[in-house]
Amino acid sequence: MLPNFLIIGSQKAGTTSLYRILKEHPQIFMADKKEINFFFKEDEYARGAEAYAAHFADSANQLARGEASPGYICHPEAPKRIHALLPDVKLILTVRDPIQRAISQYWDNRRHLNESHTFAEAVDLYLSDEYHPDEIGYFSRGVYMRYIRKYLEYFPRENLLILPFEEMISAPKGFYKRIFTFLDVDVDFISEDFDEAFNPTEIWKNPFYQILIRKPRYQKEIPSKLRRLFYWGKKMRFSAPPIGEAKRKKLEDFYRPWNDDLREFLGLDLDGWS
Repeated sequence: MLPNFLIIGSQKAGTTSLYRILKEHPQIFMADKKEINFFFKEDEYARGAEAYAAHFADSANQLARGEASPGYICHPEAPKRIHALLPDVKLILTVRDPIQRAISQYWDNRRHLNESHTFAEAVDLYLSDEYHPDEIGYFSRGVYMRYIRKYLEYFPRENLLILPFEEMISAPKGFYKRIFTFLDVDVDFISEDFDEAFNPTEIWKNPFYQILIRKPRYQKEIPSKLRRLFYWGKKMRFSAPPIGEAKRKKLEDFYRPWNDDLREFLGLDLDGWS
């Protein structure tokens, strides 16, 4: 068995919540492992189709079979690879205000002690609309139309469902109903978890961790394998601090043509996007 739909992205745009909700639906099979990354990671792709199919071995009784690997949207080889194995697959993409998406990815790395630069420094270092699999991609992951056009070289428009992440938050029932309709499964399925955030941001309270997250330059002094030693004690919810106005303006200017292109393509206002 192979999947007949994929959640291809975007990273930090609700794919964990989407994966969990679809896993609850009685007519949908989701691979037990989120982020199989078969079409994204070279070592996974090299294992071949049989290894990939093994993730769906128990899916015969479900109408829809899928997996969620948000890296698929921006990997330059993913559309071609997916089409070669799954030419009729349905594709689901969530898009989020790219500035907020970048901030979320940055702070996800920062709270895991994998980012030694401030956000302002990251803008100066990494601002680019060219994505490379071996680079961090804080900002290049948000130029959605570049990747959408690449997928449309291989798949018809009707095979691609694109939904704003913000709708998942503001109108979850309608958001999921559109997905169930797209997948031809029971659209009346309701989950108590529609409003649940499955991937909340938390950080540790202990003072050693707090020093490292507040002063990221110190992370360079500690080997990456040892940084987990600071993951202990009580946790607290975390919200990213505001970014400076100068850097926000720079990002707004950077994303404006890409966002305008996406608005026209989708025929949506994308309310609230910068």
